[in-house]
Amino acid sequence: MKIWILFHQEEDAAEQHPELKSCLCLKAEAEKFGADCRILNPEHFDMIIDSAKDWQALYKGEVLATPDLIIARTGTETTYAGFSLLRFYERIGVTVLNGWIAIESVADKFQTHQILASQGLPVPRTMLAKFPTNVDMIEQKLGFPVVVKTLRGTRGGGVFLADTKQTFQNLTDLIAQSNTNPHFLFQEYISKSFGRDLRVYVVGGRVVAVMERQSKDGNFKANISLGGEGKAYPTNPEINRIAIAAVKALNLDIAGVDLLFDGDQFKICEVNSAAALQRQSEICNVNIAREVIMLGMSKVKKNPAKSLFNRILNRAAA
Repeated sequence: MKIWILFHQEEDAAEQHPELKSCLCLKAEAEKFGADCRILNPEHFDMIIDSAKDWQALYKGEVLATPDLIIARTGTETTYAGFSLLRFYERIGVTVLNGWIAIESVADKFQTHQILASQGLPVPRTMLAKFPTNVDMIEQKLGFPVVVKTLRGTRGGGVFLADTKQTFQNLTDLIAQSNTNPHFLFQEYISKSFGRDLRVYVVGGRVVAVMERQSKDGNFKANISLGGEGKAYPTNPEINRIAIAAVKALNLDIAGVDLLFDGDQFKICEVNSAAALQRQSEICNVNIAREVIMLGMSKVKKNPAKSLFNRILNRAAA
């Protein structure tokens, strides 16, 4: 079986991206099953299409045989080239985890919350407001403190807690001055989850690992990438219900669902289509990479299309 892992870097990159470790874990597990697995950068592909269905994809000028499975690990940082490549291979019947539509849905945080809220799932009250921002309206609709987020972000970046009305005003004034067309989310602050949240890893509609993340420096963000610490957390029916329903609503095969503590309940903070898996695997003593590879291989076997065009890319490669 041929498996491709799409990422922003190849495994021999001189300065490795922090999420490359997750890709290497997946590659190692795939090779244990005897798969031919490569980590490829979508930016290095050229694609050719025509109405005769003589479609070709070249990687650094080389025509590659069609993979059986593609695992997309580009997440919110997926570029136009990445989306185009995923669409290219999905349209010829290749099994892809996650699909491009699902990745696009979670790359935009407002769209994510729209989808989740429309399904009745618990999310913080969220607002996409115009600039200049009416601070009094924010106070009335959301209150202070208020969380300010970029529409796209990863590893805890692009998130700020404005604890007072004046801090918020200063921040939004700065944003408006530095950006002629800014778009930011303003979100209800869940005080009971300050510096603490859950990362729930869902693979194939199952919760496989739950990790509690805790800030160690007084930061309201608990991300491991920002210095937070993690520990295994016992799942329960409510955690399972919310996380699995969120992943289903967003049509994701694999996801990290971040839950905020809200008393005895939970609210969905974010959903990540390419959540880091190495540290959570170690902390929760669960081989998440193996779960992902097993899911992918299972879906390949059940894929009725395999290729809409009779593996035209293989013919091209031959």
